Amino acid sequence: MQGPAIYRFAGFELDTLRRRLTGPNGSLCAISSRGYDALLYLVKNRARVVGKDELMKAVWPRTVVEENNLTQAVSSARRALGDSRDSPRFILTVAGRGYQFVGETSAKEATRSVTADELGEAPALSALEPAAGQAIGVEEPGLAGPTPQPEDSQVAEFGTPSVNRRRLLVALGAGTAAIAAGVYGWKRTRGTDPSRPRSLAVLPFRPLTDDHGDAAIEIGIADLLINRLSTVPALSVTPLSSVIASNTSDRDPLAYARDLGVEAVLDGHVQMRDGRIRLTARLIDVRSGKPLWAGDFTERLDDFFAVQDSLASQLMNELVPNLPVEVRQRSLQHHTVDVEAWQLYANGRYHVARRNEASVRKAIEYFAAAERVDPRFALASAGLSEAWAMMAVFGIEPPAEALAQARDAARRALAADPRLPEGLTAIGQVVTQFDRDLDGGRDYYRRAIQLRPDLALAHAYLALSLTMGGEAARARASIVRAQQIEPASLVYRSIGGLVAYFARDYVEAERHLESVARTAPDAPLPRQFLARVLLAQDRGAEALALLDGRNDPAPGAYSNLGRALAQVGRQAEALEEAGKLERLRERGFGVGFDLALLRLEIGDAEATLDALEWAVADHSQMGAYVNVEPALDPVRGDPRFAAIAARMFGG
Repeated sequence: MQGPAIYRFAGFELDTLRRRLTGPNGSLCAISSRGYDALLYLVKNRARVVGKDELMKAVWPRTVVEENNLTQAVSSARRALGDSRDSPRFILTVAGRGYQFVGETSAKEATRSVTADELGEAPALSALEPAAGQAIGVEEPGLAGPTPQPEDSQVAEFGTPSVNRRRLLVALGAGTAAIAAGVYGWKRTRGTDPSRPRSLAVLPFRPLTDDHGDAAIEIGIADLLINRLSTVPALSVTPLSSVIASNTSDRDPLAYARDLGVEAVLDGHVQMRDGRIRLTARLIDVRSGKPLWAGDFTERLDDFFAVQDSLASQLMNELVPNLPVEVRQRSLQHHTVDVEAWQLYANGRYHVARRNEASVRKAIEYFAAAERVDPRFALASAGLSEAWAMMAVFGIEPPAEALAQARDAARRALAADPRLPEGLTAIGQVVTQFDRDLDGGRDYYRRAIQLRPDLALAHAYLALSLTMGGEAARARASIVRAQQIEPASLVYRSIGGLVAYFARDYVEAERHLESVARTAPDAPLPRQFLARVLLAQDRGAEALALLDGRNDPAPGAYSNLGRALAQVGRQAEALEEAGKLERLRERGFGVGFDLALLRLEIGDAEATLDALEWAVADHSQMGAYVNVEPALDPVRGDPRFAAIAARMFGG
């Protein structure tokens, strides 16, 4: 015989001579004859999208049928494979165009003759097939069943979507996919440079009119695309946290993309009116300023996940041709199939990126609501863990309580998806901060990085853990990597200065943090970290002027003002600051470590060691830096200090 007789994929065998499909256990799969024909044609043409008209002609070569017959045939094939339209492993729906088989396939030629009986053997039927043209049930796109509402009534204040709002978000996915996929008339206008971009920023989609903006929806479109495209190893996609700041109506996408250091940028607009959505977008080559794609799409508010899969798929085709099938499959996996859960999650990401107390509290509400809508939504659980950990580290809530919440959420994330990089990073943060298990935390961070090398948060947390252990050079390499991934991140730039501080490179730390503070004079992190650098050099007057009379919510910031006052001789005011910390300690806040630094600056070594004893138990956010904190040098030789430092890490 000529050509393959058997196609194999994921344990299935599609036997072209016997016309049968067998599963991984060798048993026959129930599939209609037309479903078999459709599957075989898609497998044979797996390198491309097969249009619906073409597939209908292949399956019904001598009969004119309606599209719903094709839908039923594809549905039969999916049921036989245990596949899902919402999370396809094998058959991808490309909205408005057709279908593509995306499974990794091998072919084998026949090795023996086949009997006439075997050749006549038809596939097992899953149901009686209707005659051509007969009305049949159409495979329903989108979600199955009603979507539950969040239980917490407070979430409604923060924008819990109504049914209409859910339909709007559904539409966002539909419009997004149509733009990139060429579904409704994309035109590729490649410039003279034939090279393809390898780095991309997806900017929030802006409203066509300034009075109809919705930041969560605009960011939600970008978040969906970023999550899809970030799984492609050959493509560097700027994380959401770095593009949040671009969500302004007057931004220049090319200038912003150059600041981010990317080669291409996806910029778009969204408009919703009268039950329809209009989405316009362009993919721009940053080097030439010329569009790679451009599109204008208007459609009714209906499908969501299938069409946003189309967008990601076509962007990958444009940016990374010949992508391995397994990578494409992974990129099209859905973290949730519930539209409302996605919208709540997008709101959470928007607020957690703003890193102030009010926004982080809102982020917790949104992530928790997303979990209630879809308890298996691992990304929402990981986001919730990140937000609770932030509450602890920034001193907003007592660490013992906040980190316990962070631990529970991280465990839920990993129970839903054990290989979720964000979940591994979240549990690593808890293990480091709550348990002070540096080796255990680093193991989680490294596993996350192995799965997703461009996860800047994991690199940054690894840098801090290495700093705690006194591994300055390796810590610097890790934070530099985080900065390379997200060069616009104020947080990672500030951490770079903190790493230099703990390495006692005060010149570099000061230079670095002053640069960050100049670009963001109101940001607390660079200001408070710079104050620590100045205090380490007995420059209390400069630190006092920098702090302008306040301790911002920031890691290790509670003692800075009091220490500056003590250095300039204002002892009474420094003691007042110590009294404030004592009252916070009594309420369960993790301030023992800060209080120790302040007591030492005031000149009370015994009270310093007492405060460090408290820091062992109160999960002080900076307690794990006990062995590298320069301010503790005066008591480092005390035997009591050595015992406390050992207990800090469970010794």
